[in-house]
Amino acid sequence: MTLPNDIATPTSAGRYDATDSKGRRKAPADRLFSEDTHLASRDRRKLIGGTRDLARNYTAAAWAIRKHLDYTATFQFQARTGDDRLNQAIEAYLENWALADNCDVARRHPLSRLIRLLEARRTVDGDVFMLLLSDGKLQPIEAERIATPPPTISPPSSLAISPYTHGVRTDEAGAAIGFALCNRTGDGRTVIFEREIPAAACVHHGHFDRFDQVRGISPLASAYNTLRDTYEAFDYALAKLKVAQLFGLVFYRDGIDSVGAITEVADTEETGTRYDVDFGRGPVKLELEPGDKAEFLESKTPGSEFQSYTTQQIALALKALDIPYSFFDESFTNYSGARQALLMYEQSAASKRRELAAVLDRITTWRLALAVIDGELTLPAGVTVADLDWEWIPTGLPWIDPLKEITADVAAINAGLDSTPSAAKRSGGDAYELARQEAAYRNYRRQLGLPVDLPAAITANQLATAPEPPANE
Repeated sequence: MTLPNDIATPTSAGRYDATDSKGRRKAPADRLFSEDTHLASRDRRKLIGGTRDLARNYTAAAWAIRKHLDYTATFQFQARTGDDRLNQAIEAYLENWALADNCDVARRHPLSRLIRLLEARRTVDGDVFMLLLSDGKLQPIEAERIATPPPTISPPSSLAISPYTHGVRTDEAGAAIGFALCNRTGDGRTVIFEREIPAAACVHHGHFDRFDQVRGISPLASAYNTLRDTYEAFDYALAKLKVAQLFGLVFYRDGIDSVGAITEVADTEETGTRYDVDFGRGPVKLELEPGDKAEFLESKTPGSEFQSYTTQQIALALKALDIPYSFFDESFTNYSGARQALLMYEQSAASKRRELAAVLDRITTWRLALAVIDGELTLPAGVTVADLDWEWIPTGLPWIDPLKEITADVAAINAGLDSTPSAAKRSGGDAYELARQEAAYRNYRRQLGLPVDLPAAITANQLATAPEPPANE
């Protein structure tokens, strides 16, 4: 049904300029679809192939993805049950399960790498799937393997209760109830339906921007053209630079006689060459005739305009992953600018960490439940997996200036504006684990007959007023 224009269009004096291109730019779209419709199946494959190619061949794109993973995809597990012995039992069990032989169905990746690859596939491909197997192992499924089968090889009619949307079957409310698992074919362009996976047995991890979006879309989509252009521009600039290195030497002389071709052979009456120049023999001194002069043909490439433009384009492309340019060029800004950029990036990275931590929580719940059922983990009487508490702690941000930042943390804790666990977590530590380690260390010193009381803690004021060490130290 076409919506009627029930309100009269006002004159240009009261209209939104965004709706009127006036022929100077691309007209805004007036046909609105779901995000899954905007990216048809064939275009989805093109986008996945294109972003994978950039990650495979373009250093700047590959670095940006790795840096994104460094800040968002590294976690450590800590049990929080309130029972130290139970905490240690759970942590020991998961530490052993996280080995490649125990958690990966292909026995290739430990859990830490599986999680990093999971986030990498979400970033590059848009989404990724993780099948939870009944034997307690994980089976990753890359994006293109969940796809609507071609009509010629459609699944059995018993499964075709509702149509697929990019390989995902949903109920009336839009919730996923099944994923069409397909196998790749030899030509890499088509898939063959294998079976449908129940959504309850699979973790779907993707980038979503719309409420009714079924499949994730890579955040690199908005930066793809920019990254591709700079990647190809560098190749063209390098080709031009190589040509420019094949320099020529030009001689000018007064009079009507021609200098002739510059060669690396002796002068002859036939060529009329008066100068024999060979730069391969090292520094050359030219003894020119009166009135003659020589200069090199020079091409200043790449020009400063090219360098400035590519710098801006790379900085713009990095924004697709919220990465500040100062990460790419460490000399770009000073301490204050670097810290401000880091804090802004931390805000954007926090939500991504939470999404990945939610995936880890679901996997942890599933695996501990299987362990209890199989008798591999024993819980106290009356305690279930639902009663357990734990935390996946993301790796903290590295300090830019440790002295200043530790001083600020100490001052905030002493003023009651922060806590030791919170400050430790920001730097990637766990205050409770640090306390246990400290207690064990003091007990060890006591057993050796060494002083247990360590030197008094340095106060924030002492840190702030401490003299700088000599440069040679």
